Amino acid sequence: MAFLIGKKYCGGTLIKTNWVLTAAHCQFDSKSVVILGAQYWKENESEQQRFSVSKTVPHPDYQSCTRSNDIQLIQLKGNAKLNKFVSVFQLPKSTEDVKISTVCDTAGWGVTKANTKVPSDYLRETNLTIVDRNQCHKIYSKLKPKEIITDDMLCTKPLKKQKDDTCTGDSGGPLICNNELRGIVSFGSKKCSPKIPGVYTRLTSQYVKWIQTTIGGDF
Repeated sequence: MAFLIGKKYCGGTLIKTNWVLTAAHCQFDSKSVVILGAQYWKENESEQQRFSVSKTVPHPDYQSCTRSNDIQLIQLKGNAKLNKFVSVFQLPKSTEDVKISTVCDTAGWGVTKANTKVPSDYLRETNLTIVDRNQCHKIYSKLKPKEIITDDMLCTKPLKKQKDDTCTGDSGGPLICNNELRGIVSFGSKKCSPKIPGVYTRLTSQYVKWIQTTIGGDF
């Protein structure tokens, strides 16, 4: 898990020792910092590895107005040292659609209250379940501004007894389903309401091929 400090706070996933996968709407510059191995990101934990950003590669077809192709690669200045605190997450072997009701995990340092911009001090994790894409589209089509949910997106909601969901600062973080990386946190309701599904960029075969072509190497 990576914590990205740029023009906004975001999450990310280390997929190669010098490459992090995140969302395209997360913006970075030469002053941005990528933190690996953190629990309490504000503390100078011995497990942490910090890197500057060498290069950003947003998907060439990313559209901020429609939120389509919300996927980006970040190249680090240096290579991460892999250990029990910092590890590489493999790209998914299966790119088939994730079945409705599948229970997935996500994590991040996003805000815990919708009316603040201050990220959480420590890494939080929550369980979510995949919801029907058509139902998700109906919900978002009634919001202002309305959003279009495409086949390249996944929608989730908290489990019945939970209220935790992704919020500001969690963007770019991973969606893990059956121990595979299947999505990237993209967007949700402005107030981070658990009643509105969270939306993720789905790691389709086209996206996986784009990633492999961009960063090179064997997977």
